Amino acid sequence: MKWAVALLAAHAAAGSPFQVDSIGPIKDVTAHWRSYQPANVFCVKPDVTEYTPGGTGPTVSSANPACRRSGFRRRTRGLVVIRVRTPTLCPGCRRLFIDFSKIKPGSAYAHGHVFYRLRSPNFTYTLDPLAHSPNTKNFSNDKLLVPEGSPQEPIVWAGDEHQFAGFTSDTAHFVHNVAQGPYYTGPWYVSRQRRRITGVFLDVDVADATQFPGGAQANQIGYADGFNSAVRCPSDADFLYGSCVDDWGFSVSSVNPFAPIR
Repeated sequence: MKWAVALLAAHAAAGSPFQVDSIGPIKDVTAHWRSYQPANVFCVKPDVTEYTPGGTGPTVSSANPACRRSGFRRRTRGLVVIRVRTPTLCPGCRRLFIDFSKIKPGSAYAHGHVFYRLRSPNFTYTLDPLAHSPNTKNFSNDKLLVPEGSPQEPIVWAGDEHQFAGFTSDTAHFVHNVAQGPYYTGPWYVSRQRRRITGVFLDVDVADATQFPGGAQANQIGYADGFNSAVRCPSDADFLYGSCVDDWGFSVSSVNPFAPIR
């Protein structure tokens, strides 16, 4: 019995292996949201095997002005021009940023494809399905399965307001296919200030949510994710923005969106 108690105590001291900021810490950047606002046009370089019909689509070189502004060296080829008009931060919303640059080495962290969703004891938060950085995707962004004006579009939109299918991204590689529309997955996007921002953001509607009694613990937002730890997955090869994941976890960091903006 004593050895069992000792083992449990040691496990508690070490922390649960699936409680880790596997895709980086989540933080509130509302006070500086303009610094995180994406450019409407920039370039990325897809670098995984793409099995989706149509492939990555048309590519350009760094001679393209948008690609030069995105920081690519001269004579770089195989670039894709991203054209996404991301909504500015809505009144009463908070911009929550997950910082991929803080991902640590090791198998407890994501080093490739990731599927994630925000999680909170407070279930009244909603998200505009378009109000996120262009390097992460939900079903509303999928123009192969949810074309503009299709009968399923309002149904999927309503579901995405509550993250019914979560989000996908990639912490190590860039993935884009022409069949599913202008969004992509990858470790960074380019801001209006022409900076590469490493990570993803989601804008959360707090004004229309209900603040639960119980303080920060009852209202905090973290995330849960499944990810490629680069241990058992052979690659980040893509089909319809689906790829291999071999681990999962819950974030340690969290944000109370009802706290004062700082």
